[in-house]
Amino acid sequence: MRHGLVAPAALLGLGLLACLGPYPGIGDKLDGTVPVSGTSYIAVDAGAARILILAPIDAGTSAPFTRIDEQQPRAVETFQGTWSGSNDQVDFTANTVFHLPDEHTKPVSSRTGATRQTLSPPVVTPATVALAAGEALELVGPAEVAGSYLTLLSRTAMITGTDATATACAFHVANLAVESSEARVPGFNSAGMTQYLNREEPFAGILSGTMTVQLVGLFSPVTTIRYTNYADFNGVVLDGVQVSSTNASGDGAMSGVVAFRIDREGLPPIEGTADYGEVVLTGGNESGNYRVTLDGGTLARVPTGRRVPPLEECLRF
Repeated sequence: MRHGLVAPAALLGLGLLACLGPYPGIGDKLDGTVPVSGTSYIAVDAGAARILILAPIDAGTSAPFTRIDEQQPRAVETFQGTWSGSNDQVDFTANTVFHLPDEHTKPVSSRTGATRQTLSPPVVTPATVALAAGEALELVGPAEVAGSYLTLLSRTAMITGTDATATACAFHVANLAVESSEARVPGFNSAGMTQYLNREEPFAGILSGTMTVQLVGLFSPVTTIRYTNYADFNGVVLDGVQVSSTNASGDGAMSGVVAFRIDREGLPPIEGTADYGEVVLTGGNESGNYRVTLDGGTLARVPTGRRVPPLEECLRF
C-alpha cells in the first residue's frame, strides 16, 4: 500500500508548529468528509481506478455522491457533492475536493501534501446515462465522469484462490481504500504532518468506521495510522495499524499489520493481512515489499510501486 507517513523536515518543524493548529484554516473542521452509503462502481483505464459511489435518489430530487480518482503510481483526488436527474440525464454537483498530488520527486520540506478545498460556486458536471442495467453503468460526457463502470462487488468476485497472483490482486484492491483515506488527511505526505504532533486525530470513513492519525517526536518522528472497521466504499474494510519511523529527511522504515476484508458478490469474503515490516522509506517514498497473506494461503511478497498484476487483469475489465 503506497504510503507517505513521512517525517517533517527538521529545519521547518518548530516554525510550522508555531502556525499549525489542529487544522491550518481557522474555523475549519479537520475531517470534512460526508458519509455516503450507496452502490459503489469502479472503472479502470490504463491502470488508473475511478470509484463512483451513488446514494439512491429519493423521490427524484438529489442524493450524495463520492468520486475517487486514483492515478498510478501516486496521486488521488476525491470529489463529494450531490447528484440529480431523471431518465438518461444526470448532473453531478461537486462542492468539496480532497487532493493528494504526486510529489515523490520533491523533498519532504517542499511538498504540499493532501489538501481539502471547498468549491464555490460548486462545479456541475452533466452526463448521459448510456446504460444502466444489472452490474453495468455507462456514462457519456466530460472526461471527469465518463466511463464504463461495473459494480465493485461484481469485480472483486473475479479474485479467487489464494495463490501469489490472487494475493497480490487482493492487496491491490485493499490498497485502493488506503489511498483514498490518505487524500483526506490534511498535510499527508508533507511537512504539514507536524499538526498531528502529540495528538491523535480521528477521520471518519466515507461508508463506516474511523482512521486516526498521530505523530510522536519532532526530529525522529514516529507516525501511526490506525484503522477501525474503516470503509470508504462497498467491498473493502480495514482494521489495524501502520507505523513509520524516520529521520528528519523521511528516511526510515515502516512496521505494523493491517487486516483487510474484501466482500464479493455471491462468494464468501476474502480475508487477509498486510505486514509492512519489509518496507523501507527513502525521502518519504516506499521501496521493498509488502508481506501479504490470505486466509488459507501462503505468504506472498508484493513489491511496492506499480501494481503487478494490473487492476484490469485482477478485476477482468
